[in-house]
Amino acid sequence: MDEKVDGGSRELATEGSQFTPEQKAEWVERFKESGLSLRKFSAQHGLGYMSLWRWVNKSQETAAANSELAEFTEIKLPALTKRPNWSAELSFANGNSLRVCGEVPPAVLEQLLLRVC
Repeated sequence: MDEKVDGGSRELATEGSQFTPEQKAEWVERFKESGLSLRKFSAQHGLGYMSLWRWVNKSQETAAANSELAEFTEIKLPALTKRPNWSAELSFANGNSLRVCGEVPPAVLEQLLLRVC
C-alpha cells in the first residue's frame, strides 16, 4: 500500500512489520521531517507509537554519543619563539570553543574556525 506525501511515494507499515535498522532510521528521518507529533505520525503510517518512540530516542542517544566523541580535538602548532602576550576564547552556538594564545597565522586560524564551527 502506498501513500502520496510531498509528491513522493511512501509505504505504510503493516501490523506486525519487522524493520531493519536502516528502515528504522528512515522512519525516524521521515518523522523528523514531517513536523507531526509521534502519535499523529505513527497513526498516519501504521507504525506502533511505542516502537517509533524507541527508534527516535535511540537515534537521539546515538547522535549525542557521537557528538561527545569529538568534543575535544587538540591541534599542535609549532613552538613560538617569543612568549605570547595575549589569548582569546571563542564560544560557538553549537557548544564548541576555540582557545588561542599568542600569534596565530590567519590561514591556521581559518582552518581552526572551519573545524569548530
